Amino acid sequence: MPKRKNLNGLPNSLTQQYFSTLFYYNKGYMADWIWCAATEKGINELSLDLFTGTVNPLDLDIKPITIWFQRLRETISRTLESEGFENDFITEAKFDIFISKKFREQKLLTCTATLKDKEGREYIGRTYTEQAYEDNLHVFKPTLLEKIKKVFIKINF
Repeated sequence: MPKRKNLNGLPNSLTQQYFSTLFYYNKGYMADWIWCAATEKGINELSLDLFTGTVNPLDLDIKPITIWFQRLRETISRTLESEGFENDFITEAKFDIFISKKFREQKLLTCTATLKDKEGREYIGRTYTEQAYEDNLHVFKPTLLEKIKKVFIKINF
């Protein structure tokens, strides 16, 4: 008989895995991609749904952020199997990420993972603080208006 208490550490494992140096894409780690994309769009809260493969708000639903979701789903599946649970026992897996204005200078973001099983029980991980390091990671191409503003700022100074 599988014990649900053995799944209590799974949210923490997923968070640590997602923000580890193993999850690098193109020019940065996940904290870098999330930080840069969110600050470029002026967003300070986002939610990552690992099972649907989506990011809310949709402005941040980009490949660099979602690329490793399948690997995280595999981690969930392997853990369930090794603990004796059915593969569909976990029905929801989400990361809630917050970027505090207070710690914007240090480039810190917080992440809490929450899993829900088919019996309705929630497994809430601890809140992790991650730091973004990449400064020159431009996620979105600047709009024409942003390019014009940049030219005027250079001319006026």
